[in-house]
Amino acid sequence: MIKRIVLLIVAAVALACAAAPAAQAVTTLRLDGIGPLRLGMTRTAALDTGWLARRGRGCELGGPPIPITYRLSGPRAPSGVVGVAEFDNGKLRNLSFTRGVRTATGVVAGRTTATAMVNSYRDAGFAARAQFVDTFGGTFVTVKQRGRQVIGGFARGRASARHPLATLGIPYVPTCE
Repeated sequence: MIKRIVLLIVAAVALACAAAPAAQAVTTLRLDGIGPLRLGMTRTAALDTGWLARRGRGCELGGPPIPITYRLSGPRAPSGVVGVAEFDNGKLRNLSFTRGVRTATGVVAGRTTATAMVNSYRDAGFAARAQFVDTFGGTFVTVKQRGRQVIGGFARGRASARHPLATLGIPYVPTCE
């Protein structure tokens, strides 16, 4: 009986350990998306993933058509991820996150500073820079690959160790003035 209980405990621990990397993988932000969501996919296909909920309206200042947004809070979305998907002309054009994601270079929303993000992506061979924008009272990070922006970040205030990134976005951090 004790041997059986020990085997069940060992099996449960092994199963939990095997599930941990899978859970971590879905929260890894790629340059083309996260989990089943990929930039450029149709809104219908994105909704079918079960990751999206709570439809909203994007920034109206961009002119018609006004983008459609969804929160990444659907029934199949990983818990702990806080983000928004933005659709323009029926296609997924942007994903932005304030919590629960990590990039392949180790950048984490809410923890990594703008300076550390720049250094991380430069070390990985990307062109990266940080620039304080007075209008928004914060520092935007722009990361480019072959001249095209692939990821962005935003930290309140000037780039420093005191201000972690408030937002990560692919391919950029959306703004609305």
